[in-house]
Amino acid sequence: MSTSNRSVVLSRSEVDYLASADFLLPNLLECLQHAVQGQSDTAVALKLSSAVAEEFRDVFTDQLAKVGFDKAYEPTEEGKLLEDLIDRFCFAIVCDENRSSETL
Repeated sequence: MSTSNRSVVLSRSEVDYLASADFLLPNLLECLQHAVQGQSDTAVALKLSSAVAEEFRDVFTDQLAKVGFDKAYEPTEEGKLLEDLIDRFCFAIVCDENRSSETL
């Protein structure tokens, strides 16, 4: 797995959601708070290592399992947001690796 840093851009509403979430681990919350400093009011770019991006994905996936679906197993609004975040943080760490393995 690559150790280079990648960027994930979050909207202000996504940042606010994550900043107020009680499920983020302290090191991930610190990473988010550090990224917010000095960035625009509309978007924040998180520069993450593969390992940290994977930690975010793990936490999002756990939260999705808890609150992401209604009784009919349809995604809730929070579930849709978490699915999007999972996809975007996954892109940050594995898409290039998946593409290179597909060309082998």
